Amino acid sequence: MERNVEIGLLFSIYRNMLTERQAESVDLYYNEDLSLSEISEHMGITRQGVRDNIKRAESTLFDVEKRLGLAKRFLDIKEDLRRIDDIIREIEQSPNIMYLSDDIKRKINQILHIIGEMNED
Repeated sequence: MERNVEIGLLFSIYRNMLTERQAESVDLYYNEDLSLSEISEHMGITRQGVRDNIKRAESTLFDVEKRLGLAKRFLDIKEDLRRIDDIIREIEQSPNIMYLSDDIKRKINQILHIIGEMNED
């Protein structure tokens, strides 16, 4: 996974583990795509101060993920849902689908709907 995407995911999960200044720096840098200079001007601190905030925040995010593993679990669940979705779509494409009862077909659609809702989150 690309580092910026990984930090974005970790930030969305562990934001509250950061100080307010670290969280603001990371948000402006990674989510708002501001430069260190722009952030320093906005926050009223030096460019080096912004860089230090971001580096400390990244270290905290990776450390907390290493201990808790919530982002990995999230990505594993998302991959499992994708695989379930693929299997159900294979069933729908099968010539044997006509032999399934309407009740089974309805349940397959319910599963697909639930997977779709979970992927939206």
